[in-house]
Amino acid sequence: MTVNYLNDADNPAVDAAPSSVGDPREDLGRYAELGGFTLTAEANPWYAAQAVATSEDARAASTALAELRSHDLIATRDSLAALLGDAATPATLTELTRLTAILQRAHGTSTALRREVYDADLDALTAALAPARWRREQGVKLPWGRRRALRAEAKSFALDGRVRRAELLDAVRTAAATHADWTAAAGAATRPVVTDAAGLSSVAQAVEELGQAVRTLAALLPGQSLDTLPLTELADLVDRLAADEGTLYRLPSLRALHTALADSGLGELLAELAERQADREAALAAYDRLNGTATEAAAIQALAAGPREPEVAEPVEVAAVEVAEPVEVEAVVEPELEVVAEVTPEPEAVVEPELEVVAEVTPEPEAVVEPELEVVAEVAPEPEAVVEPEVVAEVAPEPEVVAEPVEVEAVVEPEPEPAVVADVTPEPEPAVVAEIAVAKPELAEPEVEAEQPVVEESKPARRPKKPAVTAGRAVTAYEPAELTALVRWIDSDGTDRSEDELLRAAVKELGFSRVGPRLKEALAPAIAEVRA
Repeated sequence: MTVNYLNDADNPAVDAAPSSVGDPREDLGRYAELGGFTLTAEANPWYAAQAVATSEDARAASTALAELRSHDLIATRDSLAALLGDAATPATLTELTRLTAILQRAHGTSTALRREVYDADLDALTAALAPARWRREQGVKLPWGRRRALRAEAKSFALDGRVRRAELLDAVRTAAATHADWTAAAGAATRPVVTDAAGLSSVAQAVEELGQAVRTLAALLPGQSLDTLPLTELADLVDRLAADEGTLYRLPSLRALHTALADSGLGELLAELAERQADREAALAAYDRLNGTATEAAAIQALAAGPREPEVAEPVEVAAVEVAEPVEVEAVVEPELEVVAEVTPEPEAVVEPELEVVAEVTPEPEAVVEPELEVVAEVAPEPEAVVEPEVVAEVAPEPEVVAEPVEVEAVVEPEPEPAVVADVTPEPEPAVVAEIAVAKPELAEPEVEAEQPVVEESKPARRPKKPAVTAGRAVTAYEPAELTALVRWIDSDGTDRSEDELLRAAVKELGFSRVGPRLKEALAPAIAEVRA
């Protein structure tokens, strides 16, 4: 026997998969779940990355962040400061890059000139070595003797005594430019001399990689000039970006949902919900109010919350009953439900505990029914059993009635004047007012036990849907609930695994080949929750 419920008999079966792709209401709920109304640029630094529109963009940004974190900004600055000596320590990445480049140029000059060249008058040496045309263009006048002395001095600084005049001029010009840049950047009247060539090479490589990573991030984070930020603030921002990497991987979905919702004409609603920092429930409630469906949604929730009475597939009219108050009650009986009452000197209709209808005839017969609905049936001079299949104390979803299938016959002990609470309508002969419609003619058999209703076997629990995972995505980018869902999905395939095997299976699904400490630490709570 199949029972349809009145509250949702017309509704389709609920599918585990999303049933309305592109539905504005579902998109709005999903957008709220992802934090579209609660994320802020102050608390979530990745939220300002408007250029992250696809998963590939998110992975590229994550790679740039990992490259930046692989080098310690403060340690790199301190390493360069050790090479600078008394010069001012760089405060920004721009200064760090400029000073590193100057030291590299100074190191290149040291292969042609001795370091003492920075103590000489490099402008005068350049003018003496330059052609006469250059001196005329620059307005420099040097006597021949002075030029000769300066050229000899410049040649004394050369490491190669046989160096040609043109090559010596290029080396002196480079040294002069390097010294000028050094004085402007370092703020000290010291010589740009490199004492540790290997240390400079290591610092230069680190600074170059830092610069590339910072430029990549700066392109994704508009409004922030990362290369001019103080190095301490830049290091703090890098730590905050690493902690907020989960937001980075949600950005593509958030951008797509926001565009779809705005195209659906919900731009003003999105702005209002963002100002209120609404969650999913508040967002859906606002959408329902906007579309005038709030009352219907509330009604559906109320119906789903409480028990629902079963609807009979084919109602059969059994009897019209008169009640104390002017309310007509019409009993509805399923065809499979056979209700036969046997009347004895103390007649009692025996049914299942959830459905109990008792008709009792005593010297003062009284119909006993539910306290909420008191029903007194009209009877003939000889009281009869009142059968009301629908008036029940507790209605089970599939009522089952067990009764002896004999004809209904009211047998009453003879009393002088039986007093009946109900209105008595005298008739010439005993007649049963409530005709009981019997669906099957086999009622004449002595004793037949009512057929047990055929209950549809519940389908086995469906395996949960595999959560969406991105191979190679950092495990810290997943929410704990997403990791728990992944572990539960793996554990539901029927394979008997130990916790260690379950951990390895989860790591494999995440796209990693070995179990690292970070993976183990992130997945351990999920495995413990699933196996609890």
